[in-house]
Amino acid sequence: MNTPTLYFAATGGLAAPTQRWLRPVLGSWPSMAPEWRAMLTDELVEVLEPAGKSGSHDAIPGAVLAVVGAGVRPGVVDRLLETLSSRCAPAVILVERTEDWALLQRHGVIFLAHDAPPEKIAHMLYALMERQPAVRLLTHEIDLALRCQGGIRNEMDRLHEELHLAAALQRDFTSSPIPSVPGLDINVLFRPVNFVSGDVYSVREVGPSRVAFFVADAVGHGVPAALLTMVLTSSLMTAAAAAGTSERHSPARVLATLNERLCASCLGTGRFATAVYGVIDAQTRRVTVAGAGHPLPILLSGGTSSEIETAGPLLGVFDDAEFDQREIALADDDMLMLYTDGLDAAFPVEASGAQRAVLKRDRWIADLARTSGGPRRGATSGLLSELQHRLDVQAGSMHGGDDVTALCITARAA
Repeated sequence: MNTPTLYFAATGGLAAPTQRWLRPVLGSWPSMAPEWRAMLTDELVEVLEPAGKSGSHDAIPGAVLAVVGAGVRPGVVDRLLETLSSRCAPAVILVERTEDWALLQRHGVIFLAHDAPPEKIAHMLYALMERQPAVRLLTHEIDLALRCQGGIRNEMDRLHEELHLAAALQRDFTSSPIPSVPGLDINVLFRPVNFVSGDVYSVREVGPSRVAFFVADAVGHGVPAALLTMVLTSSLMTAAAAAGTSERHSPARVLATLNERLCASCLGTGRFATAVYGVIDAQTRRVTVAGAGHPLPILLSGGTSSEIETAGPLLGVFDDAEFDQREIALADDDMLMLYTDGLDAAFPVEASGAQRAVLKRDRWIADLARTSGGPRRGATSGLLSELQHRLDVQAGSMHGGDDVTALCITARAA
């Protein structure tokens, strides 16, 4: 650490400033007089140059005693104050009229009259110099923190850019345009909580008038879950191709093949997913659906609702798991809805524990039934818009708790 030093400066036109002010102050010092440096100049800022490089913002190891004559322009003192502030330098400045400078007396700078007692000046400077080691330490820590902050900001910007790119790649890889199918109205609500999503959906044609639909939710959030959705999407294409495009295109068979591939890809990682896969014939309106530990699909019909029971374990846990499938038929304006568990956030209830889960599920399914059976019966876009509004009202569009995906398929009236 640098030796504490008293820097003395006096403007021109003052008679013997060293003998008149500096010597008496040093003679009145409470302990051993410190090292000192004197400079007689009209540019008072130069007094701090010996303390370090020009323009340095390190706190000086000491204090400043400056004497300002009567004819000095205010701008000279202003420049001195600016330099003192930038160097965290305490100072006692002697002037003829202290009231002219009262408003500038702050940040460790004290204005006293020319005839102030040397003992008073010495004690003030002594106290200011005693605190300088702590000031220097604090300025060093602040400077280090600012430099670290700059590095963290750069790193955050880099991560932000990478996550934007990852989100774009995930959308390109996992999302495909929803086909336009005569006789069916298909819409989706997809709201990732972060840049990337742990939810994935797919709707594609698998034959004449036949459409396959898929909704999955990978465990966790963020990048790990997003990577698992890409494995799911890739494996789904292979599993669907292996199942064929004819009547042999069995949802249970697709999920079994998808589970085998996921178990092989995520062996020992503890990663798994829930999913629902189904096929609908747009002409006969018959739906075959299978599930893997996923929230049950909901059939909304004429203001009532029912869940389609699909038994099946999680994907990626047991490589020999078996899945069953259910078959239903849609009437005019019937709506089939598949969703992920993040949708629960749109329907809060005042309860706790297991009761809260039961009440929430019963209430929001009833709300969905009323919404789907309203004036715009069978309009999937209206139902999804209502869900979007509820999510915004409950959590705010930037503060969701989980990824939300809802896929609605409505049988259009002839």
